[in-house]
Amino acid sequence: MAGLIDSGWAAWLPLEMVAAMEALDANAAGRRAFAKRLAEGPDTAARERWERFALVAPSRIELPATADGLTPEGCYAVLADLGLVEGDPPRAVAAPDAVELVLTLDHDDLRELERVRMSRDAGEPATPVEALPSLEARFGGAKVGRNDPCPCGSGKKFKRCHGS
Repeated sequence: MAGLIDSGWAAWLPLEMVAAMEALDANAAGRRAFAKRLAEGPDTAARERWERFALVAPSRIELPATADGLTPEGCYAVLADLGLVEGDPPRAVAAPDAVELVLTLDHDDLRELERVRMSRDAGEPATPVEALPSLEARFGGAKVGRNDPCPCGSGKKFKRCHGS
């Protein structure tokens, strides 16, 4: 399991795959328990984790659509494609490669990612503050109070609009 954690897959791998990794070093009873778990099928949490894994799995692997009907051989084939096991019978790879994640984002996730990126410190601004036009020149020279409505007409307080 240390190799799994070192490779970065521990947080993404479906529970069936984690159980398969544990069954590699288990005795006969442990391997039977793993096969029985696969025969019973995934629960709701395992199905959700499988769906998340399908989003980040490398496109080069043949991943079943669901964990329903998954066999031990199918688990080991996916793990071999990920570079976590090798050989016949399968054995854990001593030093697996780093994780190759492909993340598919929907519109809301993409907007959240852009918001986070924009909030990071971007370093020195391209245009110095002194070179920017003053707000007084832009809005007619009148001093605008922090809690006054913004002169741009947005309807927001100045501190929430152009005062930041």
